[in-house]
Amino acid sequence: MTKRFGATNALEDVSLSLSGGEVLGLVGHNGAGKSTLIKIVAGAQPADGGTIAVDGQGVHFASPHDAYAAGIRVIHQDAPLVPSFDTIDNCFLGRPYPRRFGTIDRKAMREAIARHAREIAPDLPLDLPVAFLPPAEKQFVRLLRAVSDEGRFLVLDEPTAALPAEDAHRFFAVLERMRARGTAIILVSHRLDEIAEFCDRAIVLKDGRVATELPKAELTVARLVTAMGGSHSTADDRPAIAADAQVILDISGLTTSELKTPGSLKVRAGEVVALYGLSGSGRSSLLHALWGAEPSRTGSVTIEGQAYRPRSPRDAVRAGISYVPADRHRTGLFGSLDLVVNKTLPLLSSYRIAPSLPIPDRKAERSAFLVAAERVSMAFRSPGQLARTLSGGNQQKLIFSRWANRHSRVMLLDEPTEGVDVMAKQAIKEIIRAIAADGNAVLVSTSDREEALELGDRVLVFRDGAIAQSFERAQASPEALSTAAQAKAKAS
Repeated sequence: MTKRFGATNALEDVSLSLSGGEVLGLVGHNGAGKSTLIKIVAGAQPADGGTIAVDGQGVHFASPHDAYAAGIRVIHQDAPLVPSFDTIDNCFLGRPYPRRFGTIDRKAMREAIARHAREIAPDLPLDLPVAFLPPAEKQFVRLLRAVSDEGRFLVLDEPTAALPAEDAHRFFAVLERMRARGTAIILVSHRLDEIAEFCDRAIVLKDGRVATELPKAELTVARLVTAMGGSHSTADDRPAIAADAQVILDISGLTTSELKTPGSLKVRAGEVVALYGLSGSGRSSLLHALWGAEPSRTGSVTIEGQAYRPRSPRDAVRAGISYVPADRHRTGLFGSLDLVVNKTLPLLSSYRIAPSLPIPDRKAERSAFLVAAERVSMAFRSPGQLARTLSGGNQQKLIFSRWANRHSRVMLLDEPTEGVDVMAKQAIKEIIRAIAADGNAVLVSTSDREEALELGDRVLVFRDGAIAQSFERAQASPEALSTAAQAKAKAS
């Protein structure tokens, strides 16, 4: 496959093959060509050169309909589902309904979906509106929709990006059953441990070309990182936080909409505290309360000894708190606005021609953006380009840049590296450590165990609306975190 956009080679002579029952990993940093290749395979974009063959026969996909007819199904992590429809209705979207005596045969619909569900996801509720399903079950619905409609080739684009480790394991157990039934799978993931563990082989794309192809015997995280052009290191030489370091953030007996059991914690200057747990466990809700996006119900908070009770994010900004949300597309960025505006929006009053006049100082805004962009190592063409044109990693850096040249005492980060490639992920982690090293307090909410272990000076595990356990860095391990996050509460 070859694809050009103007003078840019998005793909240059990229070739791959896929057999039934095989899982092929496709990895590469943002901009490597993965998305372009997927669009061509799905019929959403024409190639400038190259051929596609299915079952040995050459095919031409003029549209996604042609690829769909060939049995190719592309499943994105946020592929749309109708929230008010149950699993059965969502699986039949776009398909002809079975009929009996001229009316829709609901019994036949259920039997058709249940037959596949028994094989790949036997515990999936079929009659519950998908709005009430957790993220992992929604992914099972997407898989079930693909295979129940004679999908033979699955392209999974970041299917576990929004899933905690435990749900991701369940998801891959389902994929194992699909592999066993002969389904061919291409797995695109920034979680390289998933690629190494689950795939039969992997292709690494770099600058639109195949950098290397690794067989199962050579498929390790270290080899993948090296092939992508990075270095892999697990060394941790961070000094321990001094016991007498200043307490910046002090939370006592706080409850929120999801944090039902009063939670207390202290965060010292220079300390990163990782909040780990499943979705809905209370960790993100705690950040929302501190940011002023939802009210706390009980308890108290102090920042450097001063009482703090925000009524809105405006109060949080005034108190020296910064926030990076979990979903940069929906709640973090304005994709149709330029980079400068995206950087300065939360602090517009700081960029006025005169303090008393709400007239923006465009020169000051642009200057502040350039300084902040350099501090977070953002790659961009022009300050005037639209935010949506950046890669995922640089979009995340753009959000970090909002707070790069202001004095923040507390940094709240919700899933800060979700959906970015391994190189951008490492850069973002370095930014987080630099923020803490400046003497700030950092809270990182994450569903990624490895991220919690790598970033946290301490790790607090959330479960069922409570802080279930606290680990010092030396005590924490993947097994300990999973056990604490999944353990059932003891009967009183």
